[in-house]
Amino acid sequence: MRAVRFHDHGPADVLQVDTIERPAPAAAEVLVEVHASCVNPIDTKIRAGQPSPPGGLPQTVGSDLAGVVAAVGDEVDQFAAGDRVVGTGFGLADPGTIAEVVAVDADRLAPLPSGVDATDAAAAAMVFTTAWRALIDRAGLQAGEVCLVHGATGGVGHAAVQIADAMGATVIGTVRSDAAAAALRSWGATPVRTDAPELPERIAAAAPEGVDVVLEPFPEAHLGADLDALARGGRVVVISQHGDVTLSAGQTFGAMLGDHTLTFMSIMASADEHSRLLGEVVTGLADGRFHPVIAHTYPLAETAAAHRALEDGGTIGKLVIAVG
Repeated sequence: MRAVRFHDHGPADVLQVDTIERPAPAAAEVLVEVHASCVNPIDTKIRAGQPSPPGGLPQTVGSDLAGVVAAVGDEVDQFAAGDRVVGTGFGLADPGTIAEVVAVDADRLAPLPSGVDATDAAAAAMVFTTAWRALIDRAGLQAGEVCLVHGATGGVGHAAVQIADAMGATVIGTVRSDAAAAALRSWGATPVRTDAPELPERIAAAAPEGVDVVLEPFPEAHLGADLDALARGGRVVVISQHGDVTLSAGQTFGAMLGDHTLTFMSIMASADEHSRLLGEVVTGLADGRFHPVIAHTYPLAETAAAHRALEDGGTIGKLVIAVG
């Protein structure tokens, strides 16, 4: 069977299509014939060695999957051969999902109803579970609140916009291009440009009463502006980081006076929650509240090109890998 793996850390060119043995499921695992996977920022970081898989190399890439159960381990009773499933959070402590067949932990899968497209499910898996965990579980976003989403047309960003809108929040999103601004408006949110000075003033103009919840993937760039923008009792959830974060004494003191909350989280650190979170996402896909935007679909053999495209930036929505 084919799998996309890397034998050394480095740029996208280290990815190669290997022919490997078909795995067998352990007692608590499910063997899945993969129909679709995706490329997420965490995949490119793991490929580059930031972090490095604890089990060593070579490593199969990919953190999402949608497919059909081929077999189950002796201790698995919630799935059976022929079931459609979706899963996420793979590719770091265990092999990734851009392979024709994978053996994965049953607790990190959820049933996929027949009415939900496998490609949509794979595109939604990591980004919608991340956004749900950040906005609903961690920030406690409520109807009528104002939600600021940074990187609002990226993978997690566009998922967060849809979740916040479904919750009845007013959504503001940061963008860096006219195309992204137009996409965000079409989704019913207000765009704020970050490729111009005076970001705090721009956010304040869009939310004159302050922001209640911020989804922050770039704290090194925006965290100070986030704290300045928060209403009393506001919450910031940081889901990624790309450099050192510096705050002034005035900003931290202001955050204390404003009773603000700053939370850090990663979907890769919540394996015990994946099945529940995926259930929330699948329900939203099935009832039409959630619609993952697929920017481009690549065949398995072109996974390296998908990694390069994601790292180049500017993608609106998700990059999908058609596996089988």
